[in-house]
Amino acid sequence: MKQLALIGLLLLLAGCDALPRDPADTSKRIESSRRFSVGLVDPDLRTDARLSALIRNIEQRTGARAEWRPGSGEALLTQLKAGELDLALGRLSRESPWTSEVALGPPLETSGSREEPIELKAAMRNGENRWIMTVERASRAISAEARAQ
Repeated sequence: MKQLALIGLLLLLAGCDALPRDPADTSKRIESSRRFSVGLVDPDLRTDARLSALIRNIEQRTGARAEWRPGSGEALLTQLKAGELDLALGRLSRESPWTSEVALGPPLETSGSREEPIELKAAMRNGENRWIMTVERASRAISAEARAQ
């Protein structure tokens, strides 16, 4: 009986490797192609140190290289929602209509007023939970580094 329980536990643990899941297989595609696409919602952020650190961290975590895509603003967020882009980086308000359309990572920086903060953060396609988790972990690591300095 103990052996059956142990076998059952091992089978359950083996199945957990697939969690969380990406219904559109974003993480698997990035792993196999060793590339992920990135766009800047605000092109003026191209030289932002926190975003550069975030991209480096994601590259280290995935073993993939960022491929920068041209464009900005709504066009990139529309591509992200459609699955044509893996990551969009920019400053968004908490009231942005995109907050319900895409998954947003933790803020790397907050500016503006307390009543209307603007947050520098990463946006990912909704539902791609493994990819979202990877980017969120990288974002938290970068935020922690910035607080420690």
